[in-house]
Amino acid sequence: MPSLFGLSAGSGSAVAAPPTPVEQTTDTLDCPGFQVEAVTTGKIKVIEQFPHHCNGSKLLRFYSNVGAAITITLTGPTSKVVSYPLNGTIQVALGPTDFVYKATGKNLITLPVGSGAPGIFYTSGQVNWTLNGPVYPNGGLTGPGKLTDVCALLAP
Repeated sequence: MPSLFGLSAGSGSAVAAPPTPVEQTTDTLDCPGFQVEAVTTGKIKVIEQFPHHCNGSKLLRFYSNVGAAITITLTGPTSKVVSYPLNGTIQVALGPTDFVYKATGKNLITLPVGSGAPGIFYTSGQVNWTLNGPVYPNGGLTGPGKLTDVCALLAP
């Protein structure tokens, strides 16, 4: 997994460091009741955020890229497999009272078990998520973009 990228808070927006070249990265992600293996190939950047209300669970992760030829392949417990291209960007801004994440393009967003609505979501188009916002439906992801519940696709 690439190193953790710092986020800064202020009146402007913060973005992750430029993509880091990787051969192949493997990670284990959480779905409600099971885990998924994620294999990423290409140049990836990951924004990791620890929501204070998650009580020690895994970090919230946003997988995105600003280049070509990146793919994430997810394998569920019964060997169901889905693959997605990633070409999106994530912007993080401090809103009036909270952090607001804006994803554009094609991204993978994971919400940890302690978030109240854990899951793995593939997004296309513009999707927003607020750190301390409501968690239902779809883990609190909103906006005009398309949302795919990857956990539902890979469930046993």
